[in-house]
Amino acid sequence: MLTYESLRTFLENEKRTNKLAELPEDFFAQAHAYLEQKAKLKEGTEDVWEAESARRALSDLLDIREHKILTLALFAVRSGVQPGSLTPSEKDFFTQIVSELKAFRNRRKEDLEGPSEPLTLISFTEDVPEFVALNLKTYGPFKTGDVATIPQPQAELLQKQGKARPIAHRHLNAPQQREVL
Repeated sequence: MLTYESLRTFLENEKRTNKLAELPEDFFAQAHAYLEQKAKLKEGTEDVWEAESARRALSDLLDIREHKILTLALFAVRSGVQPGSLTPSEKDFFTQIVSELKAFRNRRKEDLEGPSEPLTLISFTEDVPEFVALNLKTYGPFKTGDVATIPQPQAELLQKQGKARPIAHRHLNAPQQREVL
């Protein structure tokens, strides 16, 4: 059962470390029950003061944990390291933040670099000199039989000109067959 003293201890533990302090799995249910019990008491008693102090301590604890979760989400996006000591609702929150951060970073990357373009694996059927693709990157030169991955529009143009042919994609688990070029 949660008490004012144990709540203060959880808060102090949370303040002492950069990691998330361990909370009982039913911590929030215990906190709710404790605050409900204290809310039923009469005004002017020491229990009312304790209930208000407990609400402030709980609010501080939650603010500290939220800040840590946000920081840990940034770290997880960079490193892939997942934090421990998350409650079930905090795990959901953490997962949503990480997902949104990854999506934001992808959008930002596309804003800076432009959208990623589809690439096509082709085999050259004749020599092709160096060329600049629509993405302004230089490709080649290529010799007959060379295999390369190039942007799809240029691959399609080379195929129409008869200078290359597509190489079918294979599943990694499929038996490997040697393709004669």
